[in-house]
Amino acid sequence: MNLRNRRIETEWQLLEVLADANRTTFAAILRSGDEFRIDMRESPAWVGGSRERWVETAHTLRYAYPRYYPSLPLEGYFVRPIFQVNVDPATGFVCLWQDYRPAQTIVDAILITRAIMAGKAANRDPAHLMQQDATSMCRESDQLSMPSLTLPISCRPPLPQRHTGRRRLSSPLNDLATRESSFAFSNTE
Repeated sequence: MNLRNRRIETEWQLLEVLADANRTTFAAILRSGDEFRIDMRESPAWVGGSRERWVETAHTLRYAYPRYYPSLPLEGYFVRPIFQVNVDPATGFVCLWQDYRPAQTIVDAILITRAIMAGKAANRDPAHLMQQDATSMCRESDQLSMPSLTLPISCRPPLPQRHTGRRRLSSPLNDLATRESSFAFSNTE
């Protein structure tokens, strides 16, 4: 099994654990090849358009893993698009990643998706605006109350390592590899 397939299998296991811990939110999860489908409840989002809009709390999402995953990020889609600046009204594609890192998981994607649904996250970069008429909704008064998810320990990211100031003895080659790896990601919060 290659790295991509191992990662997708691990992603499915994370989703199962997250769904088990949040049965009222995750009505159903389904795996079909390189795609996960999630029926989410208790997750409000604006639907409709600029003239008439309303809140719905049940949504179906698809998360698709591209051919070169994890080098390329997983993609998120609303089966029925919501009214939000970063969601394509025709395809339901949702722009999830401002700064994607291969270590991010389906759990990160779901948390970001729910923040987007609640109106608490939006990428206002013109390249990511897919519903211009929804830009006026980026006000605090349009934000929706999103119930929290229970995050089991296995779904949480590992804690960042602290630097103690001590240096380990190593060869110059190892020091070079360490310095280069520190430049691999621009934002490693």
